[in-house]
Amino acid sequence: MNPTLARLQAALADRYTIERELGQGGMATVYLASDLKHDRKVALKLLKPELAAVLGAERFVVEIKTTAGLSHPHILPLFDSGTADGFLYYVMPFIEGETLRDKLNRESQLGVEEALRIATEVADALDYAHRHGVIHRDIKPENILLHDGRPMVADFGIALAVSAAAGGRMTETGLSLGTPHYMSPEQATAEKEITGRSDIYSLGSVLYEMLAGEPPHLGGSAQQIIMKIITETPSLLTARRKATPVHVAAAVARALEKLPADRFETAKAFAEALRDPHFTHGSLTQGALTAGTVDARPAAGARRTRSVAAALAVLGLSTAAWGLLRGPSDAVVPSIHLTLDVDARNADLRRFDVSPDGDAFAFATSDGIAVREAGRRDFRVLAGTRGGESPVFSPDGKWIAYTDDGRLRRIAITGGAPLSLIPGDTLRPSRPFWGRDGSIVFEIAQRLYLLPANGGAVRQLSEQAHAESPRLLPDGSGILYVDSRDGVNLMLYDLATDSAAVLIPEASEGQYVETGHIVYAHPSDGLLAAEFDLKRHAVRGSPVPVIDDLRTNGGMAAFAVSPNGTLVYRAGLDQEARLLTIDASGRRDTLPIAPSNMGYARFSPDGRNVAVTLGSSRGSNRFTWLFNRQLGTLRQFTFNGGGHSPVWSPDGRWIAFSMEAPDSDAEDLYVQPVDGSAPPRRVASLPGDQHATAWPSDSILVFNHEGDIMLVDPSVSDAAPRAFLSAQADESELVVSPDGRHAAYASNESGSTEIYVRTFPVPGGTWRVSLGGGWSPRWSPDGRTIYHRSAEGQTIRAARVRTTPNFEVLSRDDVTTVPAAGGAWDVNPRTGEILITQTLRAVDTRIVVVTNWYAELRAKMKASSGRR
Repeated sequence: MNPTLARLQAALADRYTIERELGQGGMATVYLASDLKHDRKVALKLLKPELAAVLGAERFVVEIKTTAGLSHPHILPLFDSGTADGFLYYVMPFIEGETLRDKLNRESQLGVEEALRIATEVADALDYAHRHGVIHRDIKPENILLHDGRPMVADFGIALAVSAAAGGRMTETGLSLGTPHYMSPEQATAEKEITGRSDIYSLGSVLYEMLAGEPPHLGGSAQQIIMKIITETPSLLTARRKATPVHVAAAVARALEKLPADRFETAKAFAEALRDPHFTHGSLTQGALTAGTVDARPAAGARRTRSVAAALAVLGLSTAAWGLLRGPSDAVVPSIHLTLDVDARNADLRRFDVSPDGDAFAFATSDGIAVREAGRRDFRVLAGTRGGESPVFSPDGKWIAYTDDGRLRRIAITGGAPLSLIPGDTLRPSRPFWGRDGSIVFEIAQRLYLLPANGGAVRQLSEQAHAESPRLLPDGSGILYVDSRDGVNLMLYDLATDSAAVLIPEASEGQYVETGHIVYAHPSDGLLAAEFDLKRHAVRGSPVPVIDDLRTNGGMAAFAVSPNGTLVYRAGLDQEARLLTIDASGRRDTLPIAPSNMGYARFSPDGRNVAVTLGSSRGSNRFTWLFNRQLGTLRQFTFNGGGHSPVWSPDGRWIAFSMEAPDSDAEDLYVQPVDGSAPPRRVASLPGDQHATAWPSDSILVFNHEGDIMLVDPSVSDAAPRAFLSAQADESELVVSPDGRHAAYASNESGSTEIYVRTFPVPGGTWRVSLGGGWSPRWSPDGRTIYHRSAEGQTIRAARVRTTPNFEVLSRDDVTTVPAAGGAWDVNPRTGEILITQTLRAVDTRIVVVTNWYAELRAKMKASSGRR
């Protein structure tokens, strides 16, 4: 049992018995509990610690009492609330059934009659609550429970209670009230006055999704969704689903009006309009609705303009105006937050750079180093840089240095042939930083090295290990770097004394800026700034938060500041996922592992244990953990250097995994006993990365390497691997049939990735298994079925096969669909049970450009100094 749950159980032992976690939301974790006094099952909701930290317990309990008096057949009542051992909690009935979100995930769209029944009954509940002075503020499918098909609205007034108890300090919690897809425009723009018409807008959005299959506004990030809520009119329901009655489309259109005064006055009026076949809205006539046109009337122009302006100031607008809005750092021009449109699937956004004049942004993609100039929406890839990583601009902005498979190169920003910066290319540097004087600092095996500006011999600066992400001070007197051995600390290496010391604890990715500050990333508090004496190498005063939505990965972050004050940073949240199991009957269960950044999940041969990789995308911060399904325990298996992509040996006594090579960013292949009786032993070390996919026998371990499928003897240290499949096509993810005679794998030899089968261990014959795309194959325990993921990854398909006397595909079927499925999955080799990750909080990655940022930084530092 985790410490939090143990404390909670002890604090409530006289009233409730906590049985298990049911799930997590934005504000609370939900547990199934037994009410000892009344002998009934209840849902006990524990407010998130970061939220409880800024709420006064007494005030929260007082505010939540306003909802306790609500009594309505479609409102889930509040049984209890209070504080225990510092926890804030409230208790509601445990409802056997599902949420509307579960139903929509399964069915996508509901029948028109069913959707209208649910919406009108929820509207009835809202009307009752509004007449009693309670606004829900967070109507969404997750908060609508279906009990025997009857909707019951949960968490009524909880958002209001939390907001009121926080005393306007919700921003301190890092949490927000409301869900972007269902927020009303007044919620999105942080209007102080929220009325019942906000709930009507949210319910209109929910009904829209029930009928159309998706909410009125979609986007790649919360910011994009909110901007659309504020500025765009959604498509009419009749255009999205022809079966929608005209009057229903008209009622929903009115519920989704931007200005609250243009919506229904009451939820009751909304419900009546949904029942009235003669209802129309404004200029939306029968003909207009049928044609799918929209009413483009402006909604109270001045009010809407203020809303858009507020949203632009808070959120930043994705625009080509970057560059037009720039100005000198000392000009009386406000800082402007802009969001760059970058395809995160194709881009490596762990390290990037901004040019010294703030006019260009460079990052790595799967096609090479890309550059995007201010004022343009597109980017161009520099020819000859495929495989390049960690780009950094030269001091004059004319060149970009980068690493390519352990080689340090430079290329002109205008293009041309890449040039080697280190003769021989044998050192395998990584994470370069180009200093103001033209010298380049980089790391090799977590040690600091310097390439002089004149191109002389590379100089090792220090014997100290664990130096990551170095950045030179502008005067060349020292180097800021990260040491992640004991937490994450920002270090300063003094070139004059050849010594290093902790500059700022619990900090990473530091950079000195012209305002006289060190800006650095905190693992949980975003970007902070502290005054810095460049001559004395000393921090003065207390750090001040300056950017709160900086995204970190394992303590590392990505940002860059140009000398003229343009800040570029990666914003968003780390992905969180849970592990689902699906048995032959389709029954789904969630493994009791706390949601986190998950990848590479594999059953043990007996199906009793699961090896799962937890941690960020950085190799050294990804570790393999072992979950015992019988005991419900989770223990860490790999440690120093990371360790991911686990594969079990046939007897379940060993695990193969990938771990960072000791002298480069490459990943080698290791094996280690499950019981930890021996340290990791390296079995394969080729240039690049190795990821194990199957361990079919004591003498054969299968792994991916640079688009080829390789075999190695795992009983021999640093053995010589041999190729099983090596061709121009990319081939990967090979798994071997239970009888060891056939291998299924993924290949793009046809132009798209599909599943193929060959004989094993000697490749012979080629049979295509999938149609329409497929990846990540798995065999059934009896060897008669090959499961695989569909092209989009959310559907699991099954190909029934016959292997003797000749291989043949007998049939192809869809087995199950898991919305928001993650990349990790497996099939139990004993029972055929399916294991798959499901994303709970998607990665919201975006690149934010802040022009004239020094003005904003100075203002925040001055304000903080005034408060002190």
